[in-house]
Amino acid sequence: MRVVGDILMNNLIWTDIAQTLAVLAALFFTGWEFRTRAREQKFRNYLDGISGFVSLAAIMVEKGELHGLYDYSSDDLAKTYEQLSPAQRARVHYCDTIIALCETVWLAANEKWLPTDEWVYWKRWAHDLNGSPEFRWTLRWVEGEYDEAFIGELRA
Repeated sequence: MRVVGDILMNNLIWTDIAQTLAVLAALFFTGWEFRTRAREQKFRNYLDGISGFVSLAAIMVEKGELHGLYDYSSDDLAKTYEQLSPAQRARVHYCDTIIALCETVWLAANEKWLPTDEWVYWKRWAHDLNGSPEFRWTLRWVEGEYDEAFIGELRA
C-alpha cells in the first residue's frame, strides 16, 4: 500500500510541476502578445499621424492661397479676425488644423503611443511655421483651447 501511496504522491508532485510550467508558459506568451500588439499599435498611430500630414500637404498643394504660409516675416499681424483678408483667413484656419494635428501627435508621444523620436519631426515643422505671421497669429488666437505645455513647445 505504501508503494501505491508513493506513486500517487510522485504523480501529484509531477502534476503540480507540469501545471506550474504551463501557467508560466501561458504568462510568457501573453506577455509576448501584449508586447507585439503594443508595437503594432504604435505603428498604426504613426501611420495615422503621417496620414494627417499627407492630407495637409495635399491641401497645401491644391490651394494656392495657402502657399503664403511659407512667406516668412518677423512682422506680426495686428488685426482682428474680421480684418484678415480671405487668403489670410484660409491660412489661419489651415494653421488651426495643423495645430490640432500636432497636438494629437504631441499627446500620443507623451503617452508613448508613438516612436520616441516622432514628435521631434513635428516640433521642427511647427518651429519652421513660426516664421509665418499667420501661424503666430493663430497660436495666439487658439492658445486657450490647447494644453499650455503643448503651446509652449510650439513656440519654443
